[in-house]
Amino acid sequence: MRYFRRAGNPNALVGIFLLVLLAIFAGPGMLPNLLPSLIPGADESIMCSWLRTGTERAQHQSLIGREAVNPLSLKVRTSSLPTQPGQTLTVSIVITNNSLGTIAIYYNPAQVRYGDDRVTSGLGLIPNSNSVVPRGQNQGGSIPESDIRLLGPRQSCIHHTAWTFQQISSLGLTQGVNTFKAYYRNTSPGVAQVTTGDTQIVYNDQGLWVGVVESDPVTIPAASG
Repeated sequence: MRYFRRAGNPNALVGIFLLVLLAIFAGPGMLPNLLPSLIPGADESIMCSWLRTGTERAQHQSLIGREAVNPLSLKVRTSSLPTQPGQTLTVSIVITNNSLGTIAIYYNPAQVRYGDDRVTSGLGLIPNSNSVVPRGQNQGGSIPESDIRLLGPRQSCIHHTAWTFQQISSLGLTQGVNTFKAYYRNTSPGVAQVTTGDTQIVYNDQGLWVGVVESDPVTIPAASG
């Protein structure tokens, strides 16, 4: 009985209605920034490793996604710098597809780079850098389907990286102000292959977006106290 009384509470119904209106009018640009501030520890996006993999790319691709120009953007969120054992530095990278089509990206959670070799495709994080991330040269070849992830229209995903206090010394951070910026680079659309016994292919490539995108540098907060 208590449950039904709560469900019929006019204030609760009004609150639900207002949340629905917020979801409709705020859109994907506001809600991702609002959730973490309202719910500590909440992510604004799903994990990138949970995204659909790009299977049968020789047959199935988004035409809108293939034609999208500069569809991706990145942002970084970081915890404060650890000062004693037991503390952890956590850095989150959010990848957002700002287009109206599905975008195929190269992503392997086990191969997210710290630093940049100026060549390798994928997601990376660079400390204390003002340099422009280079585009790199086309590496060619087919990309494993397990390393192709599909970002839907206006969808975001998030990748977390963490270091313990003992690992901080290996990061090359300075004694003063430190920053992180994220980058995503892909040098090849990939070569499509027939994987299901079809005799013809619709697309000659795997349709991955080719280019480089960087986040704004974000200052690592100093530990309070």
